[in-house]
Amino acid sequence: MNLRSKDLTFTLIGHAHIDPVWLWNWQEGYETVKATFRSALDRLKENPDMVFVHSSVAQYAWMENHPTLLQEIREAVQRGQWEPVGGWWVEPDVNLPHGEALARQGLYGQRELERLVGRKATVAFLPDSFGHPATLPQLFAQSGLKSFVFMRPGANEIELPSHLFFWKGLDGTQILSWHVECYNTSPKFIDTSLERNLHWRPEHLTEWAGLFGVGNHGGGPTIKAIESIRRLNDSPDWPTLKLGSLEGFFERMENLPHPTHEGEMQHHARGCYAAHSEIKRLNRKAEHALMTAEKLCSMATEQGMTYPASELTRAWKRLLFNQFHDILAGSSIESAYQDARNELGETLATAHHWAFVAMQTLADGMDTRLNQQDVPEVIRSTRWDFSGWVTDYGDGVPVVVFNPSSFERSETLFVEINDWHTEDLLVMDENGNSLHHQFTAPESASGGRPRVLFHVTVPPLGYRMYRIVDRPAAPVPEGLGMLQVTSTVLENQWWRLELNPHTGSLKSLKDKQQDLELLSGAGGQLLVMHDSTDTWGHGIKSLRHLLGVFQCEGLTVLEEGPVRATVRAHLRYGNSTAHQDFSLYRESPQIDGTTHLDWHGQHMAVQLAFPTGLADTTATFEVPYGSVVRPTDGEEEPLQAWLDVSGTLRNARGVPMQAGLVLLNDGKASGSVLGGDLRLTVLRSAVHAHHDPAKLDPEWQYPVQDQGKQTFHWSLVPHAGDWRAAQVPQKAHALNAPLPFVREHVHAGTLPQTHSFLSIQPEHLHITAWKGAEDGNGMVLRIHETTGQGTSGTLKLMDREVPVHLKAHQVLSLKISGQRVQQVNFLEEEHA
Repeated sequence: MNLRSKDLTFTLIGHAHIDPVWLWNWQEGYETVKATFRSALDRLKENPDMVFVHSSVAQYAWMENHPTLLQEIREAVQRGQWEPVGGWWVEPDVNLPHGEALARQGLYGQRELERLVGRKATVAFLPDSFGHPATLPQLFAQSGLKSFVFMRPGANEIELPSHLFFWKGLDGTQILSWHVECYNTSPKFIDTSLERNLHWRPEHLTEWAGLFGVGNHGGGPTIKAIESIRRLNDSPDWPTLKLGSLEGFFERMENLPHPTHEGEMQHHARGCYAAHSEIKRLNRKAEHALMTAEKLCSMATEQGMTYPASELTRAWKRLLFNQFHDILAGSSIESAYQDARNELGETLATAHHWAFVAMQTLADGMDTRLNQQDVPEVIRSTRWDFSGWVTDYGDGVPVVVFNPSSFERSETLFVEINDWHTEDLLVMDENGNSLHHQFTAPESASGGRPRVLFHVTVPPLGYRMYRIVDRPAAPVPEGLGMLQVTSTVLENQWWRLELNPHTGSLKSLKDKQQDLELLSGAGGQLLVMHDSTDTWGHGIKSLRHLLGVFQCEGLTVLEEGPVRATVRAHLRYGNSTAHQDFSLYRESPQIDGTTHLDWHGQHMAVQLAFPTGLADTTATFEVPYGSVVRPTDGEEEPLQAWLDVSGTLRNARGVPMQAGLVLLNDGKASGSVLGGDLRLTVLRSAVHAHHDPAKLDPEWQYPVQDQGKQTFHWSLVPHAGDWRAAQVPQKAHALNAPLPFVREHVHAGTLPQTHSFLSIQPEHLHITAWKGAEDGNGMVLRIHETTGQGTSGTLKLMDREVPVHLKAHQVLSLKISGQRVQQVNFLEEEHA
């Protein structure tokens, strides 16, 4: 059929893409939203056949400050001229947020949209987000969304079977998806955009659609653009052009045959996943702080605490707003990040406040006495002599450690205690068994406040009490396991790590159980790569043009004790410095690292590299609520808390064995695998909000990202070829959700000194959320299948067991009200 035949119909839908933050701050974004909404309403009144679509529920919420304008929007929605789309709080980046944060985008977005304008959205709408993981179809469907609109990656960045297709996600969910040619047009004419869109239509369809309106900084449909559409429709040289709705277009398309695309839809702007380390670190911390706070508050409701629903919801909305794609991706102007710091700081403060209140509530109800013996006073000085004094909380210092995970946690904890001016110190569990401990450097240099390191084991979604008392330390029992350290060697019963004093990196990582050497080169080395691209990294596929490496200025034994041993490498590159700590434990196979970096480079990237000897490799990356296998070709990929490379490795006798290495992180989001060489991209020092093809003026002093100090934590998990068996999702969660604790005074109570409120088996089913139901009636649990394997399991509630069945990669939500257990979607609506 002729591209311009009048038998073809093009439905044109009014739109105004508005970045609330980008080259401007949110206040200017607010002003733009208000003006654009006013303009759009005026155009709708002038054109009764026109429909305007808009996403981003946060922007509708702003209009509560302008009730007359909001009422006009409600009326336009009721008469079918204003179509709310998206259904999420903002148009977020969808590679970086935790899967639970994306669930909350739908939960709070759809519920608020219905409250504000009278209806929910049915169309997922992310035209400007930079790439899309394969888990999104399920997340959309569980948010009540039936179809999807996107623009990136562009036609030159991805091969799709059609511009209208069914997208099949990891769990099998399918959603009808429209790859739009563009999300905005000229303020006067739409000829050029429509010309391109003529060639965008799949040949077998006699109807197609397009968005029109001024975007990015708002504007929407203009009088001249609408006149242009009507003029072109009157011309015999153009197809039939009509104004219409997005939902109507999808309804007419959904029962027609379309091809299917499986897997991810990547890549666009790969460099943004390593841009602006601080926003990514704050986002990760805020996500886990909120999830932890909700779980602790849910536990505490068992002791009569009122669940702080409104406070936690407000904190979530602050976080969700700052997951907008140009904020979280690091591509906004420098001043916009001061607002983001303030808002994420508020989120963290709220989460930490309510987590602490919940822990205090639970500790109040516990019997914290030693041998159920009452004490005459609950804060006392037990010693005052020439060597110093000791103050405790009645009978030692009870330390109640909480576990926000749905699996048992066994790891090392540090606690600082005040007014403890003696080396005498004993740590005991709730049964009076002594634990070995060690002192490590406290935060305060004033003395009398030691930091005590000891190993704890805490039941799932529960707590356990330990006690620190003024007694001589117990000797380390024989047969507990070796832990040895020199300035170049760390060794325990599982691993032997050898550091090169010339490079400050690992020259050996030996798995003693399998007698395998994992590394083929310098492990944990900080590499400096050439990177002269813009903030988004347009044009980047990989970051592997080496400029140099951080040089070693010495190795120091930082910790040597019965619990943990740590060697610190002192490093320098030009006028940038780093301290990198490598730690092993006596009672745990964890291999931990901490990187303290003070960076002052420009137009460069820094990577943490682990070249392994693995061959025939497979690389697996964590994505929101799932994991995907990607090529081992060295290209830069977005990631979440873990990245695995698995393959074969020859042992000392030349026999190939299955093996792998996982790198965990607590706030980075970009990495790559080339063969067996695994790298985490630590930072990119690009100019703030520099977008090609804009040229930088060599005479200007531009603000450059990631200058100065930052600290991040990482862990290595060597394994025998199966990351699932190595419990990698559990270990990644533990790194990102530290065990919280409170110091409690001695008192009687009804709660035992160790308890689990909830658990689930098998352990690769994770309870990622435990929160109050939005209707105030009961609680909601979110369960995620983390390994890509269909599973039947058992959920253990306080007084009963509930069978659960999950497909591979499924996210299952359960609402629990009294004895009733009901499957719901993210919106907490009954799930068919």
